[in-house]
Amino acid sequence: MSLADVTVLFDSPLLRITGIDCRHPRGGCGCERGDERTHLALLRRGGFGYHLRGATYLGDPATALLYRAGDSYRISHPFEGGDACTCLEVAPEHEEELFGRYLRERADAARTVTSAEQYRHLALHAALARGEADRLTAEESAAALCHDLMHRDAPPQPCSTAARRLARRAQEILLSDPADAGGLASLAARVGCSPFHLTRVFRRAFGLRLSEYRTRLRLARALDCLARGADDLAALACELGFSHHSHFGAAFRRHLGLTPAAARARLRTDGAARMSSILIAAPSRDR
Repeated sequence: MSLADVTVLFDSPLLRITGIDCRHPRGGCGCERGDERTHLALLRRGGFGYHLRGATYLGDPATALLYRAGDSYRISHPFEGGDACTCLEVAPEHEEELFGRYLRERADAARTVTSAEQYRHLALHAALARGEADRLTAEESAAALCHDLMHRDAPPQPCSTAARRLARRAQEILLSDPADAGGLASLAARVGCSPFHLTRVFRRAFGLRLSEYRTRLRLARALDCLARGADDLAALACELGFSHHSHFGAAFRRHLGLTPAAARARLRTDGAARMSSILIAAPSRDR
């Protein structure tokens, strides 16, 4: 029995968009994979390990992963509960234009995802799942999202293998429970280093602060819950670790430029006529 449900949401000569819902139990690396088209994987929920050319990356709702055609890789599942992701594959003749030097230089396979970009991702996924995005809207929206992710800013600075291992351990802990309100000292103790060393290596490895990463995870989980029908915003705020409903709403507005209620309505009921402005011109407050 397959442990993953694969759904082709959109397919054209330019672009293929696939939704993957994985129910794989927690476990180590699987068999070698490869022989795929270049694609960008964006997580809707959960996370998985991506093992490539001696390096290990963690895919999560705040981190997109780039697969380059010809690479061989393995996948691990460090968390219970599976994961769900959207894969955007581009036709080979357009890879260079969309991904540029990340293909030429074999650069870091991971890219950070802002809360606004995650909203655009989920809005695109919802529109395709409902059959509301026409071909031009889907292709233009997906291309704009990929381009913004790959060209937004400079990649994280190189750091040692040991430092990246510490940063990745902190990343895994935060992803396993984004609602945890523990402080820096507690997190550093679980990682096994000093608090201030952890802040330095995490920023160097991923290009953002620990608190920024946790907020992106919380908001990504909020968007997924809203898209799937969550109605009690106060309960959702508490579940996600926000101190109160107004704190949740303020973070939502600061990073996304709209309220949780407005995002819920758009993710559930937007028609095709409105999708272009939402998917392409969504605000990006947390860059």
